[in-house]
Amino acid sequence: MSWRACLCDTMTGLLGQQIDIPGFTWSMTVSDSSFSTTRDKGVGADEVSGLQLPWSQIPGSTPTARADALMCGKRGLVLFWHGVLDGDASLGTPIIGGVFGVRSSSQQDVSISLDSIPTVLGDRILAHEDGFGTNAAHTAPGGYAWQGLSLRAIACEVIRQCTSAKPGGTLPIDLPWLGEQGGHQRTDYQDWDVQNQSCKQILTKLTNVASGPDMQFRPYLSDSQHVRYRFEAGSDGDVYLGQKTVHSLDYHPLGGTLEDLKVDRMAPAQRFYATGAGSDQATICCLAEDLTLCRRSDPWPLREGVYSDPDAKSWDVLKSHAQAKLAANSKPLMQLSGTIDANDVDASGMPLHAPGTFWPGEIFEVSITGFPDLPDGIYRQRLMKMSGDQTGKVTLLFDICEDPCT
Repeated sequence: MSWRACLCDTMTGLLGQQIDIPGFTWSMTVSDSSFSTTRDKGVGADEVSGLQLPWSQIPGSTPTARADALMCGKRGLVLFWHGVLDGDASLGTPIIGGVFGVRSSSQQDVSISLDSIPTVLGDRILAHEDGFGTNAAHTAPGGYAWQGLSLRAIACEVIRQCTSAKPGGTLPIDLPWLGEQGGHQRTDYQDWDVQNQSCKQILTKLTNVASGPDMQFRPYLSDSQHVRYRFEAGSDGDVYLGQKTVHSLDYHPLGGTLEDLKVDRMAPAQRFYATGAGSDQATICCLAEDLTLCRRSDPWPLREGVYSDPDAKSWDVLKSHAQAKLAANSKPLMQLSGTIDANDVDASGMPLHAPGTFWPGEIFEVSITGFPDLPDGIYRQRLMKMSGDQTGKVTLLFDICEDPCT
């Protein structure tokens, strides 16, 4: 059971030669998992680094052919997990992929970065074709307006406009939520505002609004020769991905399916000073506070934070955002992390938690026994990030939650 890597074409997803990679690191998130009072969601991010390939692994008998196989932006790479149930002829399950970025070649080998799909979409701008500076005044008066759609439907339309609607813009992305009805509208995408309208910027803003949905791009094999990326996104009614899937792990200092358990903790914040639209003394302001913990017999010391949302043009909107920020930070917090072995199997030889059977965003019930400063119990956790290297060791980082020890 191991990782397998295969070259691919950026625009079509056509798979090329399988290659051996001596070492690499990878990570995958569903949204921002930083232990901070000011984090935003953001679009799920994938990353593969440390790609240093010997020339013997690169197809082509001429310099031109080898350069073509690794052409920046034009070619890419997909990592597959080949498990115990996969035949020798199978590549396995695609887990993470991307497009070749900056390439640095030497006589012995080639080092190359891999840009994720969101990174590629950071280089696509939402603006009308043939309408930017082409009128008599050399301005860009056009714009986009979508009404009566879900947030993920708006995201799909933005992706479509930035891919298949542009010359040379095709990418192997499935957009299953195009046209999905909902109660949202977006009328502020103006062609002249190109500095703020990369596809990635817009997707990030859609996830970061109040009750914004999770967004990810997950690779899958559409047939034996092509890989595509399915745009996964939470709905307006259920913004989180993977809430119906529950996995189980157990930790004990003498053994368990979860190893190297770590618990990070952070003190609560009782106040947030929030600012919205406006400037100087005309700036909309709101104070959200909960001083309950400061008034206990054994009180917590006051901890304050700030929050800024220049797009909040009304006090009611700013207040709701500030209160949501306070609610997420007003109790003592903790964050669990640990490692699993993707090669673990049960008594019958079936894999316990192979990559591709779980994804960031899904729920884990973690049974913990014998940890020094965490009571025994079953903790329901949301997986926010998983990462690893060329081995089967996978590090899991769970979402921030309330600390039971207050």
